Amino acid sequence: MPNRELMPKYEGNTYVGYLDISGFKQMMSDNRKKAECVLDGFYGTIYDNVYRANFGDSTRVKFNAVVVSDCAVLFLSRQDSAGRNDVDKIEGLSIILEIIKNMNRTFINHHYPFITTCSIAYGQLHYENRKEIDYIRKNCIRGQAYIDAFSDSESNEPRMQPGECRILKKSLKIALPDNRLFSLLKSKGKHYYFYWMLQDERNINNYELSYKGTKENMYDSLVRLMQDSCRPTNQPDRLNQKLKARKKIHRTRLA
Repeated sequence: MPNRELMPKYEGNTYVGYLDISGFKQMMSDNRKKAECVLDGFYGTIYDNVYRANFGDSTRVKFNAVVVSDCAVLFLSRQDSAGRNDVDKIEGLSIILEIIKNMNRTFINHHYPFITTCSIAYGQLHYENRKEIDYIRKNCIRGQAYIDAFSDSESNEPRMQPGECRILKKSLKIALPDNRLFSLLKSKGKHYYFYWMLQDERNINNYELSYKGTKENMYDSLVRLMQDSCRPTNQPDRLNQKLKARKKIHRTRLA
């Protein structure tokens, strides 16, 4: 069984992700009951993924989450008998991308589907649970990776769009392996963008075109697009046809 005690102190180089529910403030204004259900799904999904990722004492790299309202700070930690705390860049990136993919696919298929953004950075992180007293719970999080992930999520260069997950390149400096998961990363400027909703890298360009076409009818259209993209298929051309058809319908409506 996973350790149910407070998260252990950690200091080392690792991945930090800043996850945020898109449009939550507007959701609270429009439909408070829906917003509360979305938060339940947000917390429950993160808890389930923390539990699964850390099941078994043999797991070297642990997945951790600190959740506040509609945001979560996600990070990996590692501690071994030799005192090595740094998370390997390739192994860690694979772990955090797989978890984010699983969580986002659960979010968009929730009873009330919702979308997130996530910015990821690699670097130094210090985390500790400090002594608690009545009415105060203290989680001390500091380090360049946390600052970079949070700052990038708030940045307008470029501004993050609903559903996007991106990784800052500046601290990586690695050659990405040639496998299915990493094939869903696309380099753009100072980021790698992770297309967690796709099954095949050949669908990335058509997905981007369809995404631009949905922004007029923002939230519901994006949810449907991501749900369609997540459905397993061994025939990328069929998905491309669906995406093109959705784009054609959108153009007709605008006309």
